[in-house]
Amino acid sequence: MAEIAFYRHGEELLRVALSDRTVLGRAPDCDVSLPDPAISRTQAVVERRGDTYWLVDASGRGTRLGGREVREAPLPDGAEIALGPYRALFRAEASPGGEPTRLSHTAVRPARGEPPVLPARLRIRQKGRERVVNVPDALTLGKEPGCDVVLEDDFVSGRHLRLQRRGGAFHLRDLGSTNGTFLAGARVADAEWLPGATVTLGETELTLEAGEAPAGPASFEGMLSGDPGMGQLFELVERVAPSDTPVTILGETGTGKELVARALHHLSARREAPFIPVNCSAIAESLIESELFGHEKGAFSGADRLRKGAFEEADRGTLFLDEIGELPLDLQPKLLRALEQGEVKRVGAARPFQVNVRILAATHRDLRGRVRAGKFREDLYYRLCVVPLSVPPLRARRGDVRALAESFLARAAPQGLPLRFPEEALARLEAYDWPGNVRQLRNTVQRALLFRGPGLEIPASAITFEDTRQAGDPGADDDSLFVRGLTMEQVEREAIRLSLRRNGGNRAAVVRELQIAKSTVLKRIGQWGLQLEGRPPGEPPPPEDEEAEGA
Repeated sequence: MAEIAFYRHGEELLRVALSDRTVLGRAPDCDVSLPDPAISRTQAVVERRGDTYWLVDASGRGTRLGGREVREAPLPDGAEIALGPYRALFRAEASPGGEPTRLSHTAVRPARGEPPVLPARLRIRQKGRERVVNVPDALTLGKEPGCDVVLEDDFVSGRHLRLQRRGGAFHLRDLGSTNGTFLAGARVADAEWLPGATVTLGETELTLEAGEAPAGPASFEGMLSGDPGMGQLFELVERVAPSDTPVTILGETGTGKELVARALHHLSARREAPFIPVNCSAIAESLIESELFGHEKGAFSGADRLRKGAFEEADRGTLFLDEIGELPLDLQPKLLRALEQGEVKRVGAARPFQVNVRILAATHRDLRGRVRAGKFREDLYYRLCVVPLSVPPLRARRGDVRALAESFLARAAPQGLPLRFPEEALARLEAYDWPGNVRQLRNTVQRALLFRGPGLEIPASAITFEDTRQAGDPGADDDSLFVRGLTMEQVEREAIRLSLRRNGGNRAAVVRELQIAKSTVLKRIGQWGLQLEGRPPGEPPPPEDEEAEGA
């Protein structure tokens, strides 16, 4: 098959396989678009006549072929065409192996013989973010969720580009995109893609590189992980984000559930609209309805002005309900109606109004268990958990500890100071089980930074853990109260939970230990679903009257 190789300043930019008619020029709709004012919008046409290719000038000024201006001329093998600052070399037969392709006596393709099949990777840059993917024998890129590589770019078509290996080289083919595919600044429909060259699709830049993508931790929307489980989570986030389907993010405290929610928002079509987070466990029960739905002026004592709720603030955007498992049971029907009908009514208002909100929820609790215990509505559970995403705890992906610790240290270190962890310190961090997950690791690194001595290394002795356990201590359990920016309500709940655990679920012992009124203890246990805390598996909670007598 005949081809034309394009050069600028002696460097080969791209190769284009010739069809029966190939249009060259500056206009975006040309088969090869070369953006330079010295080139006409339609400069020339290379067309096949029998077994010969002809160059036909379309500019009306002539096109330089072999050092002379021509209106129409046959193209011999090796003919050189001048197109402004570009040079095009015609080859009657494409030969990726064989003699080096030369232009003006400058070799630009030094390989001989059949090129080897080498691994390649694709570096993708979008809106200040970057990721790297390995390139198989064929790859489809576009905005549709079904593409091999999904691109978050309003100027990219649903199925925009196909990259395919042919022998030892890669060829790209534009799939009829609206805004075109640009290789080294030239718009192309079908061309060879050389390693190091950059392709532009809308606002996305793609660079083909030799070698495989690194197997270590990769960054995804602010989350760093090389764990296969997290990789699957990142892939699910990319696939689910473009839809408006409700998503519930499950995981222990400190695993980064809000980061997952923000990634879902940022990768969706709603990214320009507000992202409104609401922590359902940090709001007083008497105020949570007003927090979610707003209130009218004078709706209750202290309501001296109209207030928009979180649903109204998040209109056309995303509402993130963190710790949804703590939502009071009597408020759950109103949330269900808002989800199903898209209607909310401010406290004290006469009529509801429509909102367009995508709901993301998160919890560290077992929602199924709360449904069975009557603490969470089953219909709301199924409405929220259309797509459940589970974030693994840090102890299940210990291979990420080192990279996360080094990343947190680089962010927290004083500017220009290249601090580092020695191997002993990293081993100490990796041996710990991290009950507080990534949030606890970040706090531990920041504390170690404060306790470091002179020099650029953070010694292992500077690493301390919040619950006083040492890495690898046998029999250590989670029996300490962590206070990391918690509300007083959260502190109270944790104190009661840990006391129940220490005392085997005995309520009277909790009252004596914490010096809290027995009515308060019983109320909180019921409110927070702690009836089974500290009791042996399978043992039912005592009736309320027995609890009261025991306390």
